[in-house]
Amino acid sequence: MGDIMIILTGAYRLFFPSAALFAGLSIPLWLLSHAGGTTPTSDPYLWHQHEMLWGYLPAALVGFLFTAIPNWTGRPALSPMALLALFTLWLAGRAAMFVTSGAVAPQILAASFLPVAAVLALREVVAAGNKRNIVVVAMVGAFWVAQLVFLWLDTQIGLTIGFAVALLLMTLIGGRVTPAFSRNWLKKRGATHLPAEFGTVDKSALILTMATALLWIITDTSLLTGSAAALATLAQALRLSRWRGLAVWKEPLLFAQHAAYAWIVIGLGLLTAVCLGDWASSGQAHHALGAGAIGSMTAIVMLRALLGHSGRPIEATRADTILLITLHLGAALRICADWVSDPTVFYHAGGTLWAVAMIALAIRAFPIAIAPRL
Repeated sequence: MGDIMIILTGAYRLFFPSAALFAGLSIPLWLLSHAGGTTPTSDPYLWHQHEMLWGYLPAALVGFLFTAIPNWTGRPALSPMALLALFTLWLAGRAAMFVTSGAVAPQILAASFLPVAAVLALREVVAAGNKRNIVVVAMVGAFWVAQLVFLWLDTQIGLTIGFAVALLLMTLIGGRVTPAFSRNWLKKRGATHLPAEFGTVDKSALILTMATALLWIITDTSLLTGSAAALATLAQALRLSRWRGLAVWKEPLLFAQHAAYAWIVIGLGLLTAVCLGDWASSGQAHHALGAGAIGSMTAIVMLRALLGHSGRPIEATRADTILLITLHLGAALRICADWVSDPTVFYHAGGTLWAVAMIALAIRAFPIAIAPRL
């Protein structure tokens, strides 16, 4: 009983291990379906797209939000019962989409999690007058709109909106935490050459990435989208280069943040290749942003938060390093699959590695989640 109560004392304790386990178990089901085996639902392709973008990511995002909001606002964390109710709503949505992803009632249940989470988060930031983070809550609302479009209007447009919003969220949140954590780590070690402060390069990267996201939604993979994506790729690469990633390579949990942000550059580059020529597929751009950026960025944020908020040193074990490398390798293999004549081996090898990494993360996280803070 004590372990149950402990796991309800923080959003990171409940959502992070569950998100990782869900991701790690979902991919093998999709691979089995892709190989012609048992299908997870009546529409396995829709299920795979929906559950990785609106099943896994919201769990990681909400776990992050309700762990960070008390620090942002100085207000109390969600009560154990409110946290349990929110988690139950997320879990019910996963079960509903698993049973029959094409029916309206399960889709309504699955689509109810994000607006509830957004309202709860908005209540906290407004009550604290924390205007700076209203934009994060607004983007959670935009992500919900993308889900509604995906489920009930047009799956491809909804998918594009979903990836576009996720791209902006990662640019915003990753752009805050990556240089900040690296700067703090280097300062403690007496370094004088620190990651660049937020400035013109960062503003340009944000504006160009936002323009790319909007054009991608409105004009799909047009020449306009490709041109904006090319400029955004360069701006994001320049932004990342100013954060001194190589200076923190000795601390894997810091270097991994830079590696995760690099997937945004790769994803934008692949989107450019899709729009301006026949050099890549939309699926490759999706997986660079999904398996690559979303997968690695959420994994490192979850792992750091679990260690930090449980009172443990935010330092990687050798197993953590292997886990993160495996995750990146799985994403890379999946993207390369579309460049070979027979992609089957790459599909399954990439998916298996990615899933193994997520299951390893869940195994790492659960003992921390049910243990008292050190």
